[in-house]
Amino acid sequence: MESPFTHNTIASGNDFLSRKKDVSQLVSIIADGRHAVIYEPPRTGKNSLINMALNQFENNPGYHFTRISLLSTVDTDDFLQQLYRIQSLPPQPKPVILIEEFQNVLRLNGWERLLHSMEKEWQTPESPVYIISGSGVNAMKYIFEERKFFYRLYDRIMLSPIDEKVFSDHIIKTFKRVGRVIEPAQTEYIYNLADGHPWYIWQIANSCFNLTKGYLSDALLNEAVDTILYTHATRFQEITEGLSRYQVYLLRAIFDGVTKVSATDVIAKYRLNSSANVHRIKEALTKKEVIVFNAQDAPRIIDPMFRVWLDRFYFKTGKTLNTHYTV
Repeated sequence: MESPFTHNTIASGNDFLSRKKDVSQLVSIIADGRHAVIYEPPRTGKNSLINMALNQFENNPGYHFTRISLLSTVDTDDFLQQLYRIQSLPPQPKPVILIEEFQNVLRLNGWERLLHSMEKEWQTPESPVYIISGSGVNAMKYIFEERKFFYRLYDRIMLSPIDEKVFSDHIIKTFKRVGRVIEPAQTEYIYNLADGHPWYIWQIANSCFNLTKGYLSDALLNEAVDTILYTHATRFQEITEGLSRYQVYLLRAIFDGVTKVSATDVIAKYRLNSSANVHRIKEALTKKEVIVFNAQDAPRIIDPMFRVWLDRFYFKTGKTLNTHYTV
């Protein structure tokens, strides 16, 4: 039987859980002719949110929607040609332009000049509505927060966390429909292990569903988690193999829960050499999208299952994250 937990397509219909306020916010922005910016880690629901909002304009002849992806764009002229075609669209119906993976603009020649040009266009009454989306969190923060491009010209939409009970109820009901049983404590464990990350939650739920024909045992739940870690192991290993010795030291400090990475005692304990060296390492790890710092300059590892993999196979601590579920 095909699993009902889809993690390889954009969520829609009953598979789109919660975030109704986020959808309403984006719908309102589009209707008001404003611009929206969304940047969140990969596979956290950006495209699902955008699609749900755009679907509400499906039968509205007053809007014309166009998508551009910078995923594989490496040539400035290619991007400019796409923009010029958009800018030549008639003002009615209202053009709405979605640009995906916008952080990749940073690899184009003359990207600063390009963004300044876009800024000027955004300020004109004839400008299309722009929806800017990116999964490179630190690169997007650099564009919109550090360099402050498009300052006060957009509304930022931050994805609301999906409550654990919403996930749990959906998983439990889905199991029950076909006569299978998963306990609330087990769904809570999946949620906490994946730190509420929907893509990973559905992958683990999918694996659990396929492994059991009746009651989900603890052993099968552990096997499902191991399967997901194995699936992503090559990608995670490539991340660590691309790190320098000092970058690994800082990653370990962050893994251990350190929040003040430039503190003297932290530098000494984790052999980070100096505060200047810490600054360079922070910059390198953020550019690689391994870690992110919040407004209080406290770091966290972006990918929750990468953190689990670090615990199980790389640092092998077995302390901060116990992936073996017990009731």
